[in-house]
Amino acid sequence: MFVIDCPAHGSRVLLSERRIRNLRNTDTGVLLDLECYCGHIEQIRTGRRHATRRVTVPE
Repeated sequence: MFVIDCPAHGSRVLLSERRIRNLRNTDTGVLLDLECYCGHIEQIRTGRRHATRRVTVPE
């Protein structure tokens, strides 16, 4: 379940996972598009940033 602040409703709305319209992994975290019952699309950024791998080269 997700809670969004919908500007069309002017209040908080509780949405289920069925309202997920897009889910993508980016360099700044996971970007989630949720569609409110009124049709408004809210984007939520969550998750952790990608960790940069450290490669050690032996001398």
